[in-house]
Parts: sequence; C-alpha cells; structure tokens
Amino acid sequence: MYWTLTSEPFPLAAVDLNGVKPQFLRKEIEYPTTEHADTIVVYPNALYGHLVTENGRAMRCGVGVGKQEGFNFRGEIGILRQAERPH
Repeated sequence: MYWTLTSEPFPLAAVDLNGVKPQFLRKEIEYPTTEHADTIVVYPNALYGHLVTENGRAMRCGVGVGKQEGFNFRGEIGILRQAERPH
C-alpha cells in the first residue's frame, strides 16, 4: 500500500496494491547502462520503466502505454518543459 500524501502540492490518496502483479511493483535492480543518472528508460513491450540511478542501478516499475502511440514509438525523446499542473 502506498500511503496518502497530504504534504504535496497535489495530495494523493492511498493506493491498495493488492491487485498489482508483484513483478510490476517498484523495485531497485542492477541496471548496467551508459545512460546518465535521472534518465528514464521505458520498454513499452515489456511494460517496464526504469529510472537510472548511480552505480549501475535503477528503480524499475510497471508502466502502461497507449496501444498505437506507445508500442510504435522508437528512438529517444527529451523532456523539454516541466511545469506544475494548474489547480
């Protein structure tokens, strides 16, 4: 279970993860890569996303992607803009 986050700018309710398959839960793994720390790598066909950390490690979690757009995407893309969503 992820607990309620009330101290965030956009509070989140608690989430019961009992219905999530264990392989899709967040987990730190070995992840040898040439990518820099804080890079996000998504494998749409495997349904995993990785947040690259230091020393050949990453945080892996399950992801969902749109059928056409997600599975057909190839290549790299950068996050060009980051902003808080409006209230």
